[in-house]
Amino acid sequence: MLKKTLFFSNPLYLSLKNNQMVINTRQMPEEKRTIPIEDIGFVIIENQQIAITIPLLNALTDNNVAVIFCNNECMPNSMLQVLEGNTIQAERYK
Repeated sequence: MLKKTLFFSNPLYLSLKNNQMVINTRQMPEEKRTIPIEDIGFVIIENQQIAITIPLLNALTDNNVAVIFCNNECMPNSMLQVLEGNTIQAERYK
């Protein structure tokens, strides 16, 4: 199955509920959208005003989802990856 790439460029609140990513807009907090974590391959966070919870980040890394954070110029700045599956990288950190 193909994994989805999610690109967020507007101020949002991202959280986790029932192993699904919950997306809340700040303009309309009563409107929520959910996406199963298993269907996600990449998450790109471009806007600096996006709030994301730690349980969601942990769930994303547990499912091998790459999370890419962009800087003020909207260029990729850093990437969150799981360390447990990469033995060479884990040894370097030790």
